[in-house]
Amino acid sequence: MKPRIFVLLVVLVLLWSATAAIGASSQDAEQASSGTEAAGTPVAVVTDFKYEFKPVVDGSEIAHDYRIKNTGDGPLAIERVRTG
Repeated sequence: MKPRIFVLLVVLVLLWSATAAIGASSQDAEQASSGTEAAGTPVAVVTDFKYEFKPVVDGSEIAHDYRIKNTGDGPLAIERVRTG
């Protein structure tokens, strides 16, 4: 009974890995055929990494805009922005 379970698990893992490889190769083929790949490399330049806020009353909303410039020759995508 145990060898059957082991063989079944091995077969399932092989099938799963084969479908994952087929899915990845089809995505690569779609990107290559659609021509959506960008040429060049983006370079993000931030002039002020740190900003010191002045004292404020507790509960007040404060904000600061950071300027980010792309000096590279590819498009720059800014994703997953989090506050500190």
